[in-house]
Amino acid sequence: MQKLVFLHTASGYSAYYDFVPYKYGPYSFQLAEDIAVLRQNGFSVRKDSRIYAKDSQINENIVNIDIKRGDSLIKKVYRDYPYYAINSEIIDRLFSSPEIEEIKNGKDGLKQTSQVLFTIGYEGKSVEAFINQLIKNDVRLLCDVRKNPISRKFGFSKTKIQHILNTIGIGYVHIPELGIDSQKRVNLESISDYQELFQDYRISLPQRKKDLEYVYFLLSSNMRIALMCYEKEQQMCHRHVIKDYIQLNYNVKGQDL
Repeated sequence: MQKLVFLHTASGYSAYYDFVPYKYGPYSFQLAEDIAVLRQNGFSVRKDSRIYAKDSQINENIVNIDIKRGDSLIKKVYRDYPYYAINSEIIDRLFSSPEIEEIKNGKDGLKQTSQVLFTIGYEGKSVEAFINQLIKNDVRLLCDVRKNPISRKFGFSKTKIQHILNTIGIGYVHIPELGIDSQKRVNLESISDYQELFQDYRISLPQRKKDLEYVYFLLSSNMRIALMCYEKEQQMCHRHVIKDYIQLNYNVKGQDL
């Protein structure tokens, strides 16, 4: 099901789901969640490792679905979209040495050696698109600097994002001490309001020195980490103040994703 929806999406017939390179190729956590909801509510049923819609109208309206199934389907996906095979646990079973080496070379090509402190926001992104940014920049640890790591957006509450990242091979740590209290954001309306908030936060940094030193320790240990919060634009988020402080005091490279 994951592979069929991926091909349908990659072919331009849909733009609803994003996918990440997972244990068996492209995978959407949102799609898996939606399938579970459909099953719980009686709209689909699973038989013999296949998923069937229980409404015949749904079946009649599905078009442009690849006819391949099983290993043939997986091979097609891996060959046409090798990025999504980089974390596969079954390539040795499916391919011979030349194709295996090509996939492994693609994974090695994403590895970086330079130390970088990234910042990233998840506003307007699916959890899969968010994770792809981390993978493609070889981010090894995500530092969540939200005061309250709760989100109504699928995949971004603390427990969920930590679980998803761990299955992908990316670490997660929450540092609530570097967050900003929610009540301080309630009346933010103008650019000057945000600038005043961040100036107050900047003044408070000496009181947060222990936590800032911890971020630098994590950067030194992992080489490539990302500070995560909600806002899309880093200048509208306190994460840029943290990055600027560490860049200035520890002479490290910073980059906003």
